[in-house]
Amino acid sequence: MSKAMFKAFIAFMAGLLLSTGAFAQSRFGGIVSVDKTVHDWGDVTVKDGPLSCSFTVTNISNEPVMIRTVASSCGCTGVKWTIGEIAPGDSGTIEATYSNDEGPYAFDKSLTVNFVGVRKPLILHLRGVVHPKKMPLKDTYTVQFGPLGLREAEVKIGNLSQGEQKSLELRVANVGKKEITVGFDCVSPFLSFTPSELKIAGNSTAVLGVTVTADRSLWGRNLYYATPVVNGVRQDGRIAFVASTRENFDGWDKAKMAAAPAAQYDGSFAADPVESGTPVRATFKIANSGKTPLTIYKIDYNSSKITPFKTVNSIKAGSKAVFEFELDTAGMKPDGDNLGIITLYTNDPHHSLIHLYIDVIIL
Repeated sequence: MSKAMFKAFIAFMAGLLLSTGAFAQSRFGGIVSVDKTVHDWGDVTVKDGPLSCSFTVTNISNEPVMIRTVASSCGCTGVKWTIGEIAPGDSGTIEATYSNDEGPYAFDKSLTVNFVGVRKPLILHLRGVVHPKKMPLKDTYTVQFGPLGLREAEVKIGNLSQGEQKSLELRVANVGKKEITVGFDCVSPFLSFTPSELKIAGNSTAVLGVTVTADRSLWGRNLYYATPVVNGVRQDGRIAFVASTRENFDGWDKAKMAAAPAAQYDGSFAADPVESGTPVRATFKIANSGKTPLTIYKIDYNSSKITPFKTVNSIKAGSKAVFEFELDTAGMKPDGDNLGIITLYTNDPHHSLIHLYIDVIIL
């Protein structure tokens, strides 16, 4: 069995194991799992009043866990959480209420959850679309695979650290009149769904659990695909799930942090003004002042117009390297947003993402 087939088999088996529960769990920091990282109320109206939901946090470590604070991104969202220690194997809750008094619009509120002894926070999202009145499903779930409707064909999973998995609840719709059964075919490795078959009554919505599991063969921004199967019929087209994976430093002790690589660089390149269509060559120097090699796992670009000419995968301690990229300015306009962004994913705990910018002025 090839390495790729073996990884696909492992991901498939993981999906089977995850599907035994109601929904998959998101693992965070090696200490807790949470039943979801996104709660989506779907389509609501201004007359529905305040909207409430809860997240369940389970201690998967061998020591007590405590939620220190939960901060909302908006004063329109109230939160309360389990106070005190959560014993190994036990669960606590985070409850949120969105006031729903800001008028018709699509909202995405975040909750920042801090745990005692954990450096980085857990980010949860509250989403929905508020309408002035109830809308037909076919008008709000406009990406359709037969009677199966989604709001978008590319679903954002968010940031993912190695050694973790992230789950969300995706609200989908049956825009037809009869009940349908939804499954998936040609599913990318490390992507899974719960339940494996979802039944949706006619002219109604349901929640599908979606989980992406980090793997060290995949870094940076990646697309995970699945083809919908409705009532046993494979549909044309596929759904994409987007996740960005970076290094996980939660398990690093003081000695490893002290010996970590340390990137030093100037991330901005301001090119001389050029005519549209003139290629711009940008050079960046990155030095490693740390004690161990700086590894560049992957390089992502915000535009297909950026071409790499000189890059390296590793920079030794005490050394530096030159990176060169070319930005094609064809089609760029003088009043446009002509910024090329290059993202390097690294093993530097203070610069796990290195952003390099090519700023171009078009004459």
